[in-house]
Amino acid sequence: MNRELIYDLLRLSLSDGEGNLDFSGVSHQDWQWAFSVLSMHGVAAFVCEGLDKMPQEARPPKDVLLRFISANMNGQKDYARLKALAQKICGLVSEAGEKCLLLKGLSLAEYYPKPQARKFLDVDLYAPGAEIKVDEAFRAKGVVVDTEFYRHSHMTVGGVLVENHHCLLDVRGRRRLAELDADLKNMALKHLEGFPSPGLYYPDARFSLIFNLHHAMSHFIYEGISFKFLVDWILFLRREKELLTTDQTAASLREHGLLKFAAVMSEVSVRHLGLAMEDVPECVRAEMALLKPAVVDKFIDDLFRPYEQIHQKNIIAERLHSVRRIVRAAWKPKEFLGQSAVVFVWGKFLPILMGRKFEAD
Repeated sequence: MNRELIYDLLRLSLSDGEGNLDFSGVSHQDWQWAFSVLSMHGVAAFVCEGLDKMPQEARPPKDVLLRFISANMNGQKDYARLKALAQKICGLVSEAGEKCLLLKGLSLAEYYPKPQARKFLDVDLYAPGAEIKVDEAFRAKGVVVDTEFYRHSHMTVGGVLVENHHCLLDVRGRRRLAELDADLKNMALKHLEGFPSPGLYYPDARFSLIFNLHHAMSHFIYEGISFKFLVDWILFLRREKELLTTDQTAASLREHGLLKFAAVMSEVSVRHLGLAMEDVPECVRAEMALLKPAVVDKFIDDLFRPYEQIHQKNIIAERLHSVRRIVRAAWKPKEFLGQSAVVFVWGKFLPILMGRKFEAD
């Protein structure tokens, strides 16, 4: 099937107008394939918004168009439900006298022209220094809070999964990530100190850059990445480009080992999705010039590789499956972390078996 069709649909949706893209020769079969790919990648609702920029005669056949519209309508319903829940959580956090950050989906949706077009299905919170107090505030409202996982507690509120982060990264057995986790926590705390009242707030650009980029890279190494992460990246860079053209940005990306991954994300976005080079931070542009074409090609091939929907019957089987998946894609930790797959797996999973968690020095 034609990868260019996926690129063109995303480029159109990310643009301000029709441009000179031609969809008149797309077959019914290709439209069906495109919807399937875009839906799997969580961007069907976003692309539906882009179809309005397309001439009537070039739009998908009616049956495929209805599937895009359905995805968009479902996205609107999900967003309204999650936004309403976030407002309730804001009230709960305020009653507890605390300040809390909204992470991931709800935060990233604010960068979209229409936030409801950004697909996400849960709510992520972080209240620096008050994680346990927020858990207790939920319990006081009769919510069952599961604290078994060290990284975050989780609960179901109104049918929606809510994660209250105690750690921002997977710090178990990994001192470098424990140090980055501590840095992110300090950024979050300083940002929230600027707000006089308790409540729920969005993170600032510097925190979002490091946290979301690391989150994307982790997804890429462990299970693969979707086009949704690239759309997030493009819209974030366009909005925050003035704040990211600093020496501090370059130092942060280098210090935390994220510069090469940012460069590959940007290279693919510039080459195929319409990101302007001037929207890319200068330090990332310099790194893009050093990229090996083979690495970018592998990244793109991985984008189009179907996700594995595998549900293991127990935690040991799940861990073993994760190990096999990482070993099969051994080039990922080697290229982006400078580690062999064996070293990466050893550093990741041995501490899990031992139950060890590093704290930053």
